[in-house]
Amino acid sequence: MANIVHASSAIRITDAAGRSVCSLNGVNPNMTASDAVGFVEGIEELHNGGPVTARISTLSDIER
Repeated sequence: MANIVHASSAIRITDAAGRSVCSLNGVNPNMTASDAVGFVEGIEELHNGGPVTARISTLSDIER
């Protein structure tokens, strides 16, 4: 039987206007939603331009 295994993730954070605030590659693909929210809140606190939005992209491998 084949399995899908998360290989790596990236997170991209943008401001309200859609401009990039921060991009990180090599993020742990097994992070929890709480981990992601905590990180985004930290970036939001450092960013003086107001609220931010985050998108997480995960690359997966198929093992058979």
